[in-house]
Amino acid sequence: MELIKTERDVEHSLMNLLEKYSIPATGPFQLFGSFKPDVLDLQPGCHFLNANKEKTQIPLLPWRMKRKFTELKKIVTDAVIEEPCLFRISSRGSRDNWTLSSLLYREMDLCEFIGNGKIVSIQANINDTEIANLIVKLDNEILCSIEVSTQLPGNAILQDRHEVIGRRGVASDMVVDTQIVQNSVYTFTEKGELSYTDTDMELFGFNDRQIDHVRAAFSVLKDSALITEWQQQHKHLAKLLKIVFESDKNREKINLKNVSIYTHETN
Repeated sequence: MELIKTERDVEHSLMNLLEKYSIPATGPFQLFGSFKPDVLDLQPGCHFLNANKEKTQIPLLPWRMKRKFTELKKIVTDAVIEEPCLFRISSRGSRDNWTLSSLLYREMDLCEFIGNGKIVSIQANINDTEIANLIVKLDNEILCSIEVSTQLPGNAILQDRHEVIGRRGVASDMVVDTQIVQNSVYTFTEKGELSYTDTDMELFGFNDRQIDHVRAAFSVLKDSALITEWQQQHKHLAKLLKIVFESDKNREKINLKNVSIYTHETN
């Protein structure tokens, strides 16, 4: 349910969280606003957080705040699924909310985040800048198929699904027989159908993207080590994105270790 919509309200909610948990802000900051053009057209909620006296630009990875993804990562890390060998990712958004590049950026990051590895090879096929199919391999031998599209109608909710398949066991962020994202409550009124999914009592009334945005910014301000980590990951993902389009253009699989622009951030 969207009771709060303005950028000012989103930033105010972040200040309230910092005050509640006695987290000192290191200087003036803003969640929205202008930032230098990048290889990506980052969408609202993925914006840079301008913070510190030096106005450091910090990329946010807000999807990492989602409980469903942290739980999938935990399942893989704790070996609940034995020897994960394949990820299947499907992500469909609308062009007014997402670009193909920003969806690829998101899903490649989730592939590495959940799989506890780095992408080392990419085979890509892109159709009319609206649909992309990728086969990627992590350095821990996990294969991942990624399908993204921006063909949903305007203002449609992002429809995504993430599955982890192991030699023994399967996990998904959606119920097995569910085809689309579900809301908690549905009401049918004279104004039409309304749905509600408030999952964060501290940020009640915000939509999912606003909640993830605030939580990601809060995490960065709480733990400064994330600043370097997410900056490095952003650079890494930007390089991966260039290679995706190169793979599609040349119709070939690219081994990243043979590409001069690739550097392994974990070294």
